[in-house]
Amino acid sequence: MARARKLFPIYGSALANNMLAAIERDRVVRRFVVAYANQHDRHGILGGAARERELAETIGREVVLAMIVEVRRVLPGFFGKQQRGKLKEKEKESIDGFLRELVAALGRAADWGGEDRRQFRRDLALYSDFGARQQIAVAKPRQGQKASPEEPPFVGRVALLLDPSMLDEARRAARRFHDEVVLLARKLFKQTVNPPRT
Repeated sequence: MARARKLFPIYGSALANNMLAAIERDRVVRRFVVAYANQHDRHGILGGAARERELAETIGREVVLAMIVEVRRVLPGFFGKQQRGKLKEKEKESIDGFLRELVAALGRAADWGGEDRRQFRRDLALYSDFGARQQIAVAKPRQGQKASPEEPPFVGRVALLLDPSMLDEARRAARRFHDEVVLLARKLFKQTVNPPRT
């Protein structure tokens, strides 16, 4: 009989550290912003060091939110399930503990105050509600209708932060960036819960 897998809450802290390190180390946001500015000849959006820090912070926050939602979506797979509803109660509790620790560790790293924490939770709820609607739309498409994909909040919010005067171009770039962020979240989650054995 295969040994049961355990999802310890400490993995949430480790994932938070891995997420923040990857965003910082790989300069994920800066690469995205510079590539957009170069592609569309919009170097004015960079606006110097202060603007670059602002973009890194605000868009970086959106990156973290999107990563959490993707991790939440793939977590049932850790236990070999496709959907949260098919999990055992102990598995659901493990996931909840993991996610609580993930968000708490992010808050500790960012030194959030009470209002920052509340705002992050509101934004996370917005992202999570979108994720839940998408899962329902995919699972139960309306008869005779093709499910038209709703855009994740990430796309509109990042586009607005990036370049509000060229919103269509910024949205297209943000859509592609969202796909990259989702893949990075999956990769970091896998590396965190399945570290290489030495």
